[in-house]
Amino acid sequence: YRHYLAEAERETADGERLTLILALNYSSRSEITRAVQHLVREAAEGRLQADQITEQTIAGALDTAAYPDPDLIVRTSGEQRLSNFLLWQASYAELWFPEVLWPDFTEADFDRAMEEYARRDRRFGLVK
Repeated sequence: YRHYLAEAERETADGERLTLILALNYSSRSEITRAVQHLVREAAEGRLQADQITEQTIAGALDTAAYPDPDLIVRTSGEQRLSNFLLWQASYAELWFPEVLWPDFTEADFDRAMEEYARRDRRFGLVK
């Protein structure tokens, strides 16, 4: 699979419209724990006060700080759970759960995900 990932990265290196994050051997709980540990060290060393810890400082300490929060999370295999994936970042993401397994996910499946996403009414936590 590494060959395919490297090829996909090469072919899309100049792209600017979409960000695709594949999380392999990733744990959101571990990521959040490391972020909190980092902020605690900053506070212990006097570089950060408790009241300076905000959603933004926490997000800035996450592994994904350089990337925008996801608009859409595709969870393959039909399982309807996040499975410890981007728990902080997924707060306003749209979720799509196709039955197809990840190795069998095709361009047509990607197109269906985009079509489904385009039909969503995103409210970012607001009610109608």
